[in-house]
Amino acid sequence: MSTLEIVVALLRGAHMAALVSLFGTLVFLTLVAPAAVAEAAKEAPHLQRQLLRVARISAVLALIVGIAWIAVESAVIAGAGSVAMTRQALPVVALRTQFGQWLLVRGVLLLAVTPLLRPRRAGNAGAAVLAAMALALQPMLGHAGALGGSLGTTLIISEILHLLAAGAWLGGLLPLFITLGTLPHNAAATACRNFTPVGLSAVLVLGGTATVQVTEFMGGVPGLFGTGYGHIALVKLGLFAVLLALAAINRLALTDRLAGTAPDTARRHMRVSVATEAVLGTLVVLTAGLLASHAPGTHEQPVWPFAWRPSLSAFYVPELRNEVTLALLAAGAAVIMAVIGVVWRKGRWPALVVAVITLALAIPHLDLLFVAAYPTSFFTSPTEFAATAIVHGARLFASNCVACHGAQGHGDGPAAKSLPLPPADLTASHFWAHNDGELYWFISHGITAPDGATAMPGFAGTLSSEAIWDLIDYLSAHNAGDTMQRTGNWQQPTPMPQFDAQCANGRVIDLDDLRGHALRIIAVSGDELPEPSSAGDVDAMTILVTRKIATEQAGPACIASEPQAWTALAIIVGSSPDTLAGTQLLVDQNAWLRAKWRPGDPEDWNDPRVLSALLRNIAAHPIIAASDAHAHHH
Repeated sequence: MSTLEIVVALLRGAHMAALVSLFGTLVFLTLVAPAAVAEAAKEAPHLQRQLLRVARISAVLALIVGIAWIAVESAVIAGAGSVAMTRQALPVVALRTQFGQWLLVRGVLLLAVTPLLRPRRAGNAGAAVLAAMALALQPMLGHAGALGGSLGTTLIISEILHLLAAGAWLGGLLPLFITLGTLPHNAAATACRNFTPVGLSAVLVLGGTATVQVTEFMGGVPGLFGTGYGHIALVKLGLFAVLLALAAINRLALTDRLAGTAPDTARRHMRVSVATEAVLGTLVVLTAGLLASHAPGTHEQPVWPFAWRPSLSAFYVPELRNEVTLALLAAGAAVIMAVIGVVWRKGRWPALVVAVITLALAIPHLDLLFVAAYPTSFFTSPTEFAATAIVHGARLFASNCVACHGAQGHGDGPAAKSLPLPPADLTASHFWAHNDGELYWFISHGITAPDGATAMPGFAGTLSSEAIWDLIDYLSAHNAGDTMQRTGNWQQPTPMPQFDAQCANGRVIDLDDLRGHALRIIAVSGDELPEPSSAGDVDAMTILVTRKIATEQAGPACIASEPQAWTALAIIVGSSPDTLAGTQLLVDQNAWLRAKWRPGDPEDWNDPRVLSALLRNIAAHPIIAASDAHAHHH
């Protein structure tokens, strides 16, 4: 991040901290303070004045920092190199961008809050609603608001709940600190007890919404540990964990002591703890500002930092399934016994001893839930399995891999006998034991034999990243085609190669546009395009693939507009391009290849009844692809 981008992130975080403080203070005034001040009528007016002052200062700071934020953001957006250029860009950004418009709406809400900040509970409740609305606008200023669609809506709702929960808890810490120093011991203890439901509810909401954000913004656990965005999120999670620990100490230990026999000591310890919470809460909000200014982890390839990675593949191996299941049950039983030991004093030590022994017996078997990993283990191909990538990968294989792996990839190339390890048979089912990220690592960095000799050189110095991904696409397509040629089926879930097609209405589509619809792919040769037979009463679209790009339409069918589509289909069905004509493929609504037919095969697909029956069967039995179903265990 540049210096200016860091300034923007800090201003965003400071603006959010002021909003959180405003909302949390008003929630405290409305829900937490009333019962406590009822016990301390003498100190109540002074406390109200202090808390209202905090709310006013927070509102003013939010406005001032918000103005600074939009000014610096305008300079970044416009690439302004001077104050004069920034002044020119500011009204454009404020009035003509979604960011500026929503920030102006927030400013109006903040201005409306200020007159309501009076020593009246109804006015404070109204101000809390307006502050909540101002806080809830934040997703519209960031990544969630820019997404659109159902995913965007889900993320907006999740982030709103996340922000309101954080505001109610973290924003209430400073008012709680002030209350502890103002009210008598018993009234302060009442305030702490009343704050507990607010904090507990907030923690539950934060936990649930954080799960959504980790999944959608960070790319799950790999993105959390393997991207810059995830590393910032880990700092936030670490701060959050310390906050939870302090909150637990405050409620379970210090609150009761505050109303006990040593209230002065408890008050002092409680104020130190709450002050620490408030500082950590501010750091959490500032960290969130950095996250919002950083590209989401889903936009990066996660670099996995550990030698092992979690895997559920053991559940797909019958010999291992029972072992790992029993180990998990034993670990769960150990946790239950530990909880019983903590709660049941009389049987504490026997329960804890049983828990430790059970866990010690289970742990050696839980290593089945981990497999060897590489820095690129969670890389995903950016090619979308495109026909162009498959065909380019075939050329790369011929020029770089045939010498060792052989023309058909069986590991029988002319140089194979001179290698310390036999080259892998790239058509074997074992190929699918490795995901794309692992294949990328092997091709780019090579493979070392157990004695340290180079079994396969790395190609990172000779092939670009894009070329390596194209080569992986070809290897996957070739393996699938070889399996189809030998067995008549694709034994692994195989996606349909991506290509563009021209339709009768002039619209150009790719296969992503057709997800949710079954497809019938027909390879046709010659200049005259036949009009395909109907698929009966089943909703299915027909796409013709020709060896030469056709210049005319064939009824309602669409025609592939990329010449590489013909060769890619030949590879994936295991035939030569010269014999592909007449081949038909069925693709399900999730873009998986499901069946192949050639003239002369049983069940003529040109019969609408046969074709519609096949399509209905495919729709009724969708593929559930388990990408981690095969892996090497240690």
